Amino acid sequence: MRHQMAMTKNMRRFIGAVDELSNRPMGTEGMGLLWGQPGEGKSTAIAYVINAMNGVYARAMSSWTVTSMLGYLCKELGGHRMLRRADMVDYIVEQLCENPRPVFIDEADHIFDKPRKFEMAESLRDIYDISGCPVILCGMEDIARIIQGHGRFARRITQWVEFTGIDLADARTVVETISEIQIEEDLLQHMHEATGGNIGRMVVAISKIERMAKTSGIDSVSADQWGDRTMFYDQPTFGGSAQRKGKK
Repeated sequence: MRHQMAMTKNMRRFIGAVDELSNRPMGTEGMGLLWGQPGEGKSTAIAYVINAMNGVYARAMSSWTVTSMLGYLCKELGGHRMLRRADMVDYIVEQLCENPRPVFIDEADHIFDKPRKFEMAESLRDIYDISGCPVILCGMEDIARIIQGHGRFARRITQWVEFTGIDLADARTVVETISEIQIEEDLLQHMHEATGGNIGRMVVAISKIERMAKTSGIDSVSADQWGDRTMFYDQPTFGGSAQRKGKK
């Protein structure tokens, strides 16, 4: 497969949202949120935008505290972890004011999953308020609802971008962008339906189709040629009887 970014509608909306946050008028709030189901391409989108806009990246972890989060951001900005939180906030703000850059927090669910951890969100709000640099959070499907329950934080978010399953036209764009072999239209439609428009599953399917084509010595694959082969790997499903047996 070719390692290129497919410009789906989801991707174009996210790029546009970050661009608006970075070039917003004076006095306009500048935080953003990207959310969606697993496998919709959120982390890939963030990686692309960070490289394009020289952003600051941090992946939240379940073990994070305010101190560990601030220490991580200090290191990303060329510094080091300090003893006092206030000193780290000052350093982060100073670096962002000298060189304004958007800040991206991936797996941001960990910042909101426990009451005490909301202190991390408050620290991010302080960094945003003082530096003025955009802060973009990325999380799973429930994060938008959780944030909306915290009005003081939610009102600063002016770009709410949800990644949803891609349509057939976007599926075609993905195939044309990353596939090194020809995937015929009937197989493309079958793949889109089988994956439910989930781009993560689709990438796995394209990889398997390419492998089959190369093994067979062909440069295009139709639905008939693919047959009933499995499109992607997924977790097993269990019926009621299997669940009952597991409880014995």
